[in-house]
Amino acid sequence: MTYEEAVKQLQTLAIKKGIDYRLDRLKPVLKDLGNPEQQLNKIIHVAGTNGKGSTIAFMQAICQEAGYSVGTFTSPHLVSYTERIALNGIPISEQDFCDLFDQCKDSMKNGLTEFETLTMMALLYFYKKKPAICLVEVGLGGRLDATNIIIPNCSVITQIDYDHQAILGDTLDKIAQEKAGIIKKNIPIVTTNQQDLVSLNVIDKKAIEKEAPIWMEAPVAVESDWLLQGKHQGINASLALRAIKIVFPNIDEDAVKRGVKKAVSWGRFTNLKYNNQTVIIDGAHNVQGLKSLRDNLKRYHNTKSVSVIFGIHCSKPLHIMIPIIKTLGDTFYYCEFDKTLAHKKESVSDYFNASLPLYTLGEDMPESPLIVITGSIYFIGNFYKTKRAINIF
Repeated sequence: MTYEEAVKQLQTLAIKKGIDYRLDRLKPVLKDLGNPEQQLNKIIHVAGTNGKGSTIAFMQAICQEAGYSVGTFTSPHLVSYTERIALNGIPISEQDFCDLFDQCKDSMKNGLTEFETLTMMALLYFYKKKPAICLVEVGLGGRLDATNIIIPNCSVITQIDYDHQAILGDTLDKIAQEKAGIIKKNIPIVTTNQQDLVSLNVIDKKAIEKEAPIWMEAPVAVESDWLLQGKHQGINASLALRAIKIVFPNIDEDAVKRGVKKAVSWGRFTNLKYNNQTVIIDGAHNVQGLKSLRDNLKRYHNTKSVSVIFGIHCSKPLHIMIPIIKTLGDTFYYCEFDKTLAHKKESVSDYFNASLPLYTLGEDMPESPLIVITGSIYFIGNFYKTKRAINIF
């Protein structure tokens, strides 16, 4: 089987099964495989609305600086499925991906979803490679997410906000209940004291119910020499620092400092130079993410001429997203990055007084000293893939 054939079958699963959250399908399949998830070394499980990827990036960099091998399972990917399963920051090879997919094919007959299959593949990969620690990101929600099959050494809940309301619920209380579903009996839980009070109360109540020690961390100061910039990264770094010190209490402090500086997460306020232009790429795909992007632009790039190229997933509420996007710059371009996944330009244009130009993937970027590329992660991935193909980035 080729990598392309494996991807095609995974995408077929996504179309056929869609989003169907249950844990009862995966448990018997993993049992037949010898429960690889129970034979891993250290595990940190990460849920939340925003900051999961950056928090994992901080933890990965810290652990690698300290000499620990690190497995990561994250989602979604930007360009290739192989990005989701990595060892020490290096994505799984296409050959290993295909081998694992072949190993899991029979189990797929039990009706597993795309994400359940990828979760099973990641757990098998980590079982074979035996990294010192596995950093596992929740796909969506937490309580019924496939990753909740694991028993971690520590759980982390990043900032919670409105997102995926059709699945997780239409109130912060309901969304927080789903995220707090990763809290397990006697397993330490780390969260931020910057949470909305509703979310904090839900997390605290669940921790008490599960007799789980809880840490509510204050943000740390973001230093100018960090690769991950933005005030919000102080929150993510604080969560990463606490979780790592819970799992590795004797970790070398110098390694911790080096790791925090070196952590990188592509598409999270990523600053690039192209000709004489500054290009900022940020996958701000919900309200909280867009507000953080706006604040960071004011803090780090206080310029009057800003061109914004954006793409919005069709599941996102335009009446909430567009008003914030309009505060990011003074010239706007919309990209229908996918015929089925993106909002149509006509729907987006209704929120702009002037004509909204359509940006096509692959075309030249507008002439502006500062260009912001933002919106759906799928848009960011398609943009990067197109630009990389023509050697711009």
